[in-house]
Amino acid sequence: MQTTSLRYFLTVARTGSIAAASAQLNVAASAISRQIANLEAELDCVLFERLPRGMALSPAGELLARHAHQVLVRADQVVMEIREIEGLARGRIRVACSEGFALDIIPNAIADFHADYPGIRFEVSMLPPAQATVLVAQGDADIAITFAMSPADGVDVLYDGTVEMIALAAPDHPLAGEPLLRLADMPKYPLALPTRDTTVRLVFDAACQAEGIVVEPVLTANVLSALLPFVRRSRGLALMSALSVQTPLRLNEIVRLPISSRIPLIRTIQIQAMRGRRLPRSVQTFVSRIRAALPPAREVPH
Repeated sequence: MQTTSLRYFLTVARTGSIAAASAQLNVAASAISRQIANLEAELDCVLFERLPRGMALSPAGELLARHAHQVLVRADQVVMEIREIEGLARGRIRVACSEGFALDIIPNAIADFHADYPGIRFEVSMLPPAQATVLVAQGDADIAITFAMSPADGVDVLYDGTVEMIALAAPDHPLAGEPLLRLADMPKYPLALPTRDTTVRLVFDAACQAEGIVVEPVLTANVLSALLPFVRRSRGLALMSALSVQTPLRLNEIVRLPISSRIPLIRTIQIQAMRGRRLPRSVQTFVSRIRAALPPAREVPH
C-alpha cells in the first residue's frame, strides 16, 4: 500500500469528490481515480459509496481513513528524521493558525527563524481557531497556534497562556494617551468589531452583557485586517489582541488603550501538536521561538 495512494484516498475523503481532490492536489482526476481503484483491488473492498453528488466513505473506507493518517504521519516523521541528520539545514514546518497570529507574530517569527535557518521552508494555513486544531489533530499541520475556548480532542498542548484584549485607536484620537478606557465608554465612539462567531467577539459580548451595555458597531468584518484602516481614518475604536498588531503599534500607526471591565477581556492561547507525535527538531526549535514571543505560560496545578 503506497503512501501516494493513501494521500489521494484521504484527499478524496475530505473533499467529497475526485474532481475536488484533483483541484486541491493539482493532479489529474484520472490518476486519482486509478489510485483509488488500485486500493480497492488490493484490499478487495469498496472504499467509497458513489453518490449523485460526490463520494462518501464506506464502512471499510472509514476504517482505512482512521489508520491512513497515522501511516502518513509516521512516513513524514521518517523523512524528517533522515533530513535532521544534517541538523536544521533542510526541512518543512507546517503551521495552522488563526488570523490574530497570522497578521503579525507568525510572519515575524518566520522571518527571524529564516535568518538563522535559511534551508527550512514554511507553509502557513490561516483558519478559524477550531479548524486550526482539527488540521493539526489530523496530522495535516505540525503545530497549531490558536485561541482556544474549550479543551480540544486529539492534540497535545505545548503552551497554554492568556492574552488580554485592548482597544485600538488612531494616534490623534481624543482618548490617545489615556491610561485606561472603561468598557461602558466604548459605545460612545464608532466601533469596528469582528463577527459574532469569533473568540474576540464572544468574550467582548459576554463582558458587555454582564454590564448591561448595548453595542451597535459601525463596522463588522470577518477579517481583522479590515478593521485597522477604519480606525486609522476615523475616531473609531477596534478591539483586538496586542499580539495581532505588534508592528503597527511599534511604528505608532495606531495606539493601544487598556480596557477596564467587570469581566476581564481575556482569551486563552495554545500551541498544539498532534497527540502522541514526536515533533521534528526543526519544529521544536520553532516552537521555542514562538513561546518566547508569547506571554508567560500559565502554571499547571499539580
